[in-house]
Amino acid sequence: METEEKMIKTDMHIHTNGISFCARADFQAVIDSKIATGYGGMVLTNHCQPWYYPAHENARFMKRVVEEYRKAKSYGEMRGFRVFLGIEVTVNDPFYSDWLLYGVTEEFLLNAPCLYQLSQKELYLLCEKHGAVLVQAHPYRSNTGYCDDMRPGELQYLHGLEINCSKGDLERKDEVITLAGKAKKLVTCGTDYHGVAKFCGGTLLPARVQTNEDLAEYLKTTKYTRVFLEEETLVLPTGR
Repeated sequence: METEEKMIKTDMHIHTNGISFCARADFQAVIDSKIATGYGGMVLTNHCQPWYYPAHENARFMKRVVEEYRKAKSYGEMRGFRVFLGIEVTVNDPFYSDWLLYGVTEEFLLNAPCLYQLSQKELYLLCEKHGAVLVQAHPYRSNTGYCDDMRPGELQYLHGLEINCSKGDLERKDEVITLAGKAKKLVTCGTDYHGVAKFCGGTLLPARVQTNEDLAEYLKTTKYTRVFLEEETLVLPTGR
């Protein structure tokens, strides 16, 4: 196992109301709440969905996403809290699914094509080209009311699977862990925070992971990911 080092409690799935329609809190309130509950960092993964904006406004939308991140990062730095840039993309090919992109840079988002128009395979290949990491969000979510029950995507075109701490999703964590183990994929954990109190969970990241590029490099090379659920910590092999 890798040498032990200081680890930072990080929520890998966060939404703020500056971008995500469904979020109930701004970035300041989210960061304050996370600090109060023992976290040292978060990945800002606001939504990129077809019903948020028409494709021809993609450049304008991504500028807003980056500006929200910059403001959150600045506030986080004032409070000694790490904020990483990410995004949650909804695609419909080969079927409806949500994807968390980790290790993306501002330049990547500002110059990317309209992400929600891509297939899972195309999104994966784009991440591969730019050194980002593609993780399927809540791969077993059911009873959404806006789509059929979700299911794992094409395993050859993803880097990892998420343990999601939302009600219902967390009950499927053993299925996520089992599938990831068989497919030799990494596992991350996030609360899918929208400004409402949720079950405490997340991913432990080494203190040396300080930039978006650091995050991508760590997720692509680590032999284990460490996720925490309340007081329980799971050390999960990535198959590398």
